[in-house]
Amino acid sequence: MPERGNPLNLKDGELLPVVRCKPCGEGRYRITVSAGTCPIEAIEKLASPISSALQGKFENYAVTQRESDLAFNQVTFTVEDVMTDRSITAQSVKDLCLRDMTKLKVQVGVNIDLTTSGSMLLCGKTRSGKTTGAISLILQILAQGSDGHGSGVTIIDPKRAELSMCNRHVVTLDEDGEARAILNEMKAFAEAMRVRQNYLNVCSQKNGDAVHWWEVGFKPAILFLDEYVALRSIFPKKAAKDDDYCLATFDGLIKRIVTMGASAGSYVLISIAEASVEEGGLPSMLRSAMSTKILFRPTLPEARLLWDSEKLAELNTSRTYLQGDAWFSSTDGEHDLVTYVHFPRLTFPAYRELGRLLDEFYV
Repeated sequence: MPERGNPLNLKDGELLPVVRCKPCGEGRYRITVSAGTCPIEAIEKLASPISSALQGKFENYAVTQRESDLAFNQVTFTVEDVMTDRSITAQSVKDLCLRDMTKLKVQVGVNIDLTTSGSMLLCGKTRSGKTTGAISLILQILAQGSDGHGSGVTIIDPKRAELSMCNRHVVTLDEDGEARAILNEMKAFAEAMRVRQNYLNVCSQKNGDAVHWWEVGFKPAILFLDEYVALRSIFPKKAAKDDDYCLATFDGLIKRIVTMGASAGSYVLISIAEASVEEGGLPSMLRSAMSTKILFRPTLPEARLLWDSEKLAELNTSRTYLQGDAWFSSTDGEHDLVTYVHFPRLTFPAYRELGRLLDEFYV
């Protein structure tokens, strides 16, 4: 019998499956186990035996992700050093920014690639680090400056809290408590998105092939909706005569930007306490369309509102998660599987810097 047991329950004479291992980044490896004569279900249960078998210089490594191929011929396990702290402590906005304007830094080795992903959904209860995480992404976009082609950064705070207090460019409720100014800003963002797309269409016609937003010098445009559920509850369900101020208009704008904006470099960033699809929560269509999903201080019941249970199988659910800890996925071809990340620690006055960069952006 094998020295470390027989997790596949093989009998004498049965062949071991083919195993391949290759590095996939600093401190990370992918181990692929081909099914062969072994049932795929048995191979899928190898995560724990693999983790416990890693010794010596790999004793701090463990399986963090598991993925079966579509034909169920093999299973790939991602193994990484789970004891290494890859988080970023930023003492200034410069510590956050990458040279590539199409990527947003999350932690060492993890970036959100805006060329292959779309709008972002940030979930988490109060004091989970959700707002600080959103600010860390917005600061990176503001630091790039405007492109002259509608690369606006629109921040909406319906609760008149810290965000709306930090700068006059943050949009909040009207004096009478309505959200008409917010709806107008959303319309302006959608119109700028349309103009950007038209410009790209003209460039594509001249070029004879598709032209992408980053190839013509566009910079990302972001519409950040803080406290989405609170904002949505403000709009009346029905509009008055000759007026479009209602929930349907709000929902229609969000759906349009989320589903069509990425090709023009225009993205929605939604902050929500819980990804519930119940009345007043996040519409299921939006939840599916948001290609980058982040859950701060995650719990398994909350995570199941965002991801299939199978994708959560190898995540550490017994760990005590702190502020800034999150589970993360993005359909960028690199982070499609759910993984653990820690968003940057901002040791500088984040709200003050946000206000300063907003002023510079809109000079």
